[in-house]
Amino acid sequence: MSTAQILIVDEERHTRNTLGRYLKKEGFRVLEESHGLSALRRLSNRSFDLIVLDIELPGINGLELCHIIKTASNTPVVFVTGKESEQDVIGGFQAGADDFVVKPFSPREVVHRISGILYRTSTQGYRPHKPGPVSPIALPRIGMDPSTRKVTVDGARMELTVKEFELLYYLAANFGMPFSRQQLIRAVWKAAFQNDTRTVDTHVKRLREKMNGASPGSGDIIQTIRGFGYGIVE
Repeated sequence: MSTAQILIVDEERHTRNTLGRYLKKEGFRVLEESHGLSALRRLSNRSFDLIVLDIELPGINGLELCHIIKTASNTPVVFVTGKESEQDVIGGFQAGADDFVVKPFSPREVVHRISGILYRTSTQGYRPHKPGPVSPIALPRIGMDPSTRKVTVDGARMELTVKEFELLYYLAANFGMPFSRQQLIRAVWKAAFQNDTRTVDTHVKRLREKMNGASPGSGDIIQTIRGFGYGIVE
């Protein structure tokens, strides 16, 4: 199995670091650029198996860069961007994009999409990892094992409902990324058009209460992003 080389082009260091960390965990080789022109120079003397682009880039925007890439090669391009209008999405695919993901994003979902694209397009024998059981999580203060439903905070055991577990697992699995309430509704409750996002607030409140009961003050691990949503971001 060959190891795919991926170039991430994004002005935001946080995005590059977060996505790069998850890709490297899966065995990918990752290089990063923060400027459209510097990315273009790198691409002029080096080839990659896949390129991740933001639309808003200094020097040359992602749509132009994607068009140049696709004119010269069949290298897959995935947009990961904060631009989310219908015009932006259509523009991305017209430029030749193979996929389009809107920020804020789930790093695991992006890695899964990238793996699928490489499996379909690579001529170098790339194969994605075989799917297995959902992995346990071990953050500095949170431990979760989906196979046993065991959850600990600061070493103390907690008992959670199914949805409480799924919500905490999703936030912990995507450590470093904030999510809107609507994104959490879609990811955890699998509801694409649920307007009553108060259910997220209610579950976060219960999670914090249980966490504080197990270890005083630990409920602050789940942070509120004012006017947006929640995340375990530091």
